[in-house]
Amino acid sequence: MLRPLLLASCCTLLALGGSCDDDTSRSTQAQVAPETTTSNQQSLLDSLDVSDTIDTSASSTEPDDPTTAIFLGLQTSKPITWLWQPPKRSMRKANYLIPGRNGGEPAELIVTHFPEAPGNTPDANIRRWTSQFRSTDGGPAPADTTTMVVGTMPVTLMEIHGEYMGMGGAWHKADQRMLVSMVQAPAGSVFIKMLGPDDTVLANKDAYMEFIQGLKPIR
Repeated sequence: MLRPLLLASCCTLLALGGSCDDDTSRSTQAQVAPETTTSNQQSLLDSLDVSDTIDTSASSTEPDDPTTAIFLGLQTSKPITWLWQPPKRSMRKANYLIPGRNGGEPAELIVTHFPEAPGNTPDANIRRWTSQFRSTDGGPAPADTTTMVVGTMPVTLMEIHGEYMGMGGAWHKADQRMLVSMVQAPAGSVFIKMLGPDDTVLANKDAYMEFIQGLKPIR
């Protein structure tokens, strides 16, 4: 009787999976047959060419060069006006404050990273991100999604504008815009999100795209 019980416990643990890009994100569960979970998860890790030698800890010190961003085994250039900050929450790996124009409200650039799981797919994350916004008439906010390759890293980019509801709490913020990229990097899935007032994000959109397109693994 002991062997069947042990097998059932192992299968239950292997069937758990999720996806998120910040500590305020929803978790997505994936139902996978126990006998195929291990092989499916391994194939996902293989496709990302995940390296277990990369330091995935948070960026705890400011880079010497204020025009360079370094995180999760990646490096890129950034505007000098984007101010490095210690990550504000435990799941964030890097955090930058993006000042608003003419003293306007700032935006944030947030970098997060999570271990791979069967439910951690671009489509699942896009559904979750769009559920955090609604249009001015109260309906779903439309999202623009594109894909590209940076170096050898596949990138899924989404842009959405509307009323930001976060996790559906009592507070909502109108006229917000989010640019978010899911980068399949050597460390695994890296999420790079710019979120803030519409005018601040739009004023920094070109710089954000240069930030993403300039990503390179650190050799």
